[in-house]
Amino acid sequence: MKKLKISLLALVFTLGIGGAVVQKIQAAPKPLEPAYNWNGSGPLKSGQDLDKTVSQAQADYGCTGASTACATGVPTSGSGPDAHIFQP
Repeated sequence: MKKLKISLLALVFTLGIGGAVVQKIQAAPKPLEPAYNWNGSGPLKSGQDLDKTVSQAQADYGCTGASTACATGVPTSGSGPDAHIFQP
């Protein structure tokens, strides 16, 4: 009976630790949206816009459409595809 109590106590302790680890992982910060150095022309801005995300560049240039090219962004760190934003 004593071994059963110790085993159950160990199981409860292990499950508690496991639950705490899962909560820490879920609460960890998410990766940031990639940033780009932008160059283009839109209704609100022309020229460069450095180290901005796609949504920040859309707001700065005033481009939220899908037909006419507005600006092109080159990744600020690492390598990856260029990003493009468009105006209506």
